[in-house]
Amino acid sequence: MAAIGSIRKRSGFLVFIIGLSIVGFLLMDALNSNTSVLRGGRKDSVGEVNGEKIMYNDFTKKVDDAATNMQNQMQGQSISDEQRSMLRNQVWNDMVSEKISEENDAKLGLAVTPEELADITIGANPHPYIVQSFSNRETGQFDASQVRLFLQSLDNDEPGAEPGSKRKMWNNFEKELKKDQLRQKYATLVTKGLTIPTWMAENAYQSQLATVDFKYVQLPYSDVKDSDIKPTDDELKAYLKANAKRYAQEEETRRFEYVSFDIIPSKQDTAAVLEYLNEKLPDFVAAKTTSADSIFVKLYSETPFNIVYKEKKDLTGSPVADTLFSAPVKSVVGPYIEGDKLMYAKITDRKLLSDSAKVSEIVFSFADVKTQAEADAKQKLFDSVFTLLDSLHGNFAQLAFNYSDDAQAKVNGGNIGWVKRNAKPAQYNDLIFFKAQKGKVYKAATQNELIIFAVTEDKPSAIGVQAAYFAKTIMPSPETERNIYAAASKFAAENQTEDKFKAAAQKLNVQTADNVHKNDFTVYGLGSARDVVRWAFNAKKGEISTTMNVDKKYVIACLNSVSAKGIPELAAVKERVEFDFARDKKAEILDKKLEAAKAATIDEIASKLQTTAVPVSGAVLGNPSLNGSLFEPNVVAAAIGATVNKVVLPIKGNTGVYAIQVTNKIEPPKASDFTSYTQVLKAQIQNKANRIAETQRKLAKVEDFRFDFF
Repeated sequence: MAAIGSIRKRSGFLVFIIGLSIVGFLLMDALNSNTSVLRGGRKDSVGEVNGEKIMYNDFTKKVDDAATNMQNQMQGQSISDEQRSMLRNQVWNDMVSEKISEENDAKLGLAVTPEELADITIGANPHPYIVQSFSNRETGQFDASQVRLFLQSLDNDEPGAEPGSKRKMWNNFEKELKKDQLRQKYATLVTKGLTIPTWMAENAYQSQLATVDFKYVQLPYSDVKDSDIKPTDDELKAYLKANAKRYAQEEETRRFEYVSFDIIPSKQDTAAVLEYLNEKLPDFVAAKTTSADSIFVKLYSETPFNIVYKEKKDLTGSPVADTLFSAPVKSVVGPYIEGDKLMYAKITDRKLLSDSAKVSEIVFSFADVKTQAEADAKQKLFDSVFTLLDSLHGNFAQLAFNYSDDAQAKVNGGNIGWVKRNAKPAQYNDLIFFKAQKGKVYKAATQNELIIFAVTEDKPSAIGVQAAYFAKTIMPSPETERNIYAAASKFAAENQTEDKFKAAAQKLNVQTADNVHKNDFTVYGLGSARDVVRWAFNAKKGEISTTMNVDKKYVIACLNSVSAKGIPELAAVKERVEFDFARDKKAEILDKKLEAAKAATIDEIASKLQTTAVPVSGAVLGNPSLNGSLFEPNVVAAAIGATVNKVVLPIKGNTGVYAIQVTNKIEPPKASDFTSYTQVLKAQIQNKANRIAETQRKLAKVEDFRFDFF
């Protein structure tokens, strides 16, 4: 009772503590949740385009639809996190472009009318997408009737498909048609708004055909030592400010260094795997038949038995290739390591292989089967014909003529001629070349067919070996992984400042990830490392990460620089600025050297500089190289524009500073018709107009919040 009384006395304090805990819990949830109210009220959107939101639900639905389409293309295989990240970027770019285009199209009154849509789908002017989708795969010819047939069957979904999936697919296809049609209209408006004046076409004619001969003297940038250029940070900041546009970036980025501790097996882990293999090795050795070997491998090995025979050239890189072709059949070879497995190999058979075989087939196609009853009837017929051949030794040619769905081969008694090894689907190929014996019939299956086949002739020529592999992957044990984690964590704990990290990392294989963007999924040297990217964009400059698990590695990172959108801080681009600054300073030094050696001729200048003037013949602006080696457009342009025999200097080039003297110019013949050059320039403008979306995007105000969610 005394305890109850004490609680009653302190009930106000307890209520306060409980309330504070609830607030703390909610605040922590708000800070960590993807739907946080502290994210500026954008919990329902992944971004904005000119103030219009891209809703989270709309975005994720499109990503899911894209993922489903990808899975269908991959025949149901699950997609990786990296592939899903790629789809997010793709969907994001599409949705941003769509919103920008919708706004611009509305301002200009651009639209695709129902009549226009009909014309580009079933009318006289089919859209390229329609032509591509409804062309005969064998002939490549477009069949307009197939479009109408498809549209008439929109409500007839494929067996097993989700109801309405066919119409949904067409609606999405139709949207893409409209979007492309609007893109073309916008590009046409831009193109029609631009003209090519005659003087521009004439200049193009002149620059393409005019040639110039000249001599040059080059002072390469490498003549000035890097150690002679020692800029201060103030000089570099001034240079950065003066050349701000050169370093401006559209997105914020990060640069960080990291060390990784590979999670790999220890010697003890390898010994444990060897002990497991050796324990069962006697049973593997004792098996007398290929069937027994196959059963053993199925029970105990991680490498399944395969009936395939391999030539020595197919085993390049295997440490036991020579032994497999020299040891007696039924010998066991090993142990040896191949890839990440420790294994023994048993030679189950060796024989001569054919590189081609003559084959006869009876094909039962399921391509036109519509119902399960039809499929069952086809299967029953297949089994009956096989029994007639295998047990009753029926006439293969006659049965092929009566029942095969291969119209071309059936008239030849099913004979399809000589088949090259690996020309047929894998399982069928293996039956033909590694199992089938002449005079016997066999069953095979491909994607839409059941096949009865017989090998009638072959051409044995190369020795092949068939082997069974008793293998187990060498994996790091939990103890090994704990030890590696402990070493990584110790490194992180002992190097909590940037200076300490840099010093300690030099003793390890330190790597640098530069120009990392907010929505990147992969990191140079690490592969899929989204958690590392997220850490980098939540960390402060100089911060050291905790130990992160990334694709069989423990990673510790140090954030070196933060580059904001727009003009970055010097620290973020210091290496680039230092390089450019040094090159410009070298150019200034070399300019003065050339000016001091100025003379009436290029040869005199060369003599003063103790070098040689290099002749260039037939230089053209369309291919601005010096004798096919140095790419120097500034130098060639200066030569084209210079007066014959006049020395021109200094010219800042890609590889150094130049002085030139033109010795001869050949002007193109006088012309009045520049039609071909006008067309070329128009095509260039058309190409730029087709990329107008890039310009539209740069002009739009795009806010990307995806980092808050993914």
